[in-house]
Amino acid sequence: MTYELMEDFEQKAPERYSLAFLLTGNTDRSVEAFSRALDFDEEENHVFGEFMSSWSRKLIIAEALGTIEAELRASKQRVARTASAEIFGDPRGKRRPYIGREEFEEAVIAIDAFPRCAMLLTIFEGMSVEAASLLLHADESLTRAAQRIGILQLTRNLTGDSGRDPFPEPGCSPVPVLSLG
Repeated sequence: MTYELMEDFEQKAPERYSLAFLLTGNTDRSVEAFSRALDFDEEENHVFGEFMSSWSRKLIIAEALGTIEAELRASKQRVARTASAEIFGDPRGKRRPYIGREEFEEAVIAIDAFPRCAMLLTIFEGMSVEAASLLLHADESLTRAAQRIGILQLTRNLTGDSGRDPFPEPGCSPVPVLSLG
């Protein structure tokens, strides 16, 4: 790894680790993804080549998504089954002045894997739906549906409005909130 890239990773390590944690929803997987991104060898992988400095966040994203590939596949199937259903309920929201980092992380991690990653990539990382769809190995319409579900679930998690369960089938509920304390 080049000196500039290592310096970039060191300066932004907490931010990059946090991104991996939010994507994977798991401390061990996020450490694994972060470590694999640090072990990247430009000589072995020419995909990113000279663009590595500007792609370090995307490398973390790719490694984090790789650690939850099976979970994403199962989540995509649940989203596909519910995407056409009326799941948005009452759009009213409670306005809150401040949301703490731990509360935000818990609310994000409580979202099922595919909608969580679609939302994080498109809304918080500013990726296009097309780019996120490529990273998530899903078609654009399913990624858009997952993005909407993720935003809805995040809003409900933060406002305490549980609303209707978009995954009513037994065994298909979103990932339980992890204890961060």
